[in-house]
Amino acid sequence: MVNTPTDLARRVEELTDGVWILAALASAAGDGCPDGAALSDEHGALLAHAGLAERGPDGWRLLPAHRAALDRQSDPSAFARRVARQLRQAADAIEDRPAPPEDDAAFVAEGVASGARVGSFLDLLAASVPGFAPVLRTAGLSVLDVGTGIGAVAATVLDRVPGSRAVGLDTDPRALRLAEDHLAERGVRDRVDLRLLDVADLTSDDVFDLAWLPLSVLSPDAADAALPRVHAALRPGAWLVSATAVGPDGDGGTREAVLRWRMARSGVAPWPPKEVERRLAAAGYRGVTAVPTPGRAVTLVVARRA
Repeated sequence: MVNTPTDLARRVEELTDGVWILAALASAAGDGCPDGAALSDEHGALLAHAGLAERGPDGWRLLPAHRAALDRQSDPSAFARRVARQLRQAADAIEDRPAPPEDDAAFVAEGVASGARVGSFLDLLAASVPGFAPVLRTAGLSVLDVGTGIGAVAATVLDRVPGSRAVGLDTDPRALRLAEDHLAERGVRDRVDLRLLDVADLTSDDVFDLAWLPLSVLSPDAADAALPRVHAALRPGAWLVSATAVGPDGDGGTREAVLRWRMARSGVAPWPPKEVERRLAAAGYRGVTAVPTPGRAVTLVVARRA
């Protein structure tokens, strides 16, 4: 059946209402509702219609489970900033504008969140991938952190493995400037070699025991160039951990379609796990394994150098 203009208008209204509900939720989680204070009648009623809030003796508040989930985060306001950034990016997409760069505070907050996620990823891999756990006990572990940003991923690994060292690569001078401060705050600055360098230009061979390669920050061409270069930089038997924001193959649906369009607009590789597996195998890696993460927001693909 062909949609009539009335059908389209109704659908647009539904989608627009969803945007405002998301904005209301982010506001309740962020500075719009400091320290979990009661919401205004209008704010609370909107979220209640969406099943996200309830009225109590002291006014409207987010449902206890939702507030508890936000409070468990190291920086609860990061959720609101992330939603705001995505809504701004959606507006940019409408007018075909490139997304503006994040300010330093947002860039650092996102980096800290990434480092925390990678910590949970390491736990998942140690528990579920045979042979991975011992690498986190390797004396003098040598780590390659591609797209290091503020160095949070490198710092997460170094915190876990005494005596380990890392090389952090990034092509953004601002990222490395911020990494200097973050790594110093974490107490590991002297254990990380920060380099303003494209991974395709890395000349180290047979050096690293573990490499982190987030495909969500690399263009398809850069990712293609990175896979064989990282392979050469790893010691025989060493591990690569790569990550794609696209969920496990076969999930499909709106979520995956949105992610792939956002990634393509941002110029990063919108590869699903099967495509990552295929490319890793073609680059000479062995034992290629896809590992979905809780919530399935990210899929890890691990492999070893032959």
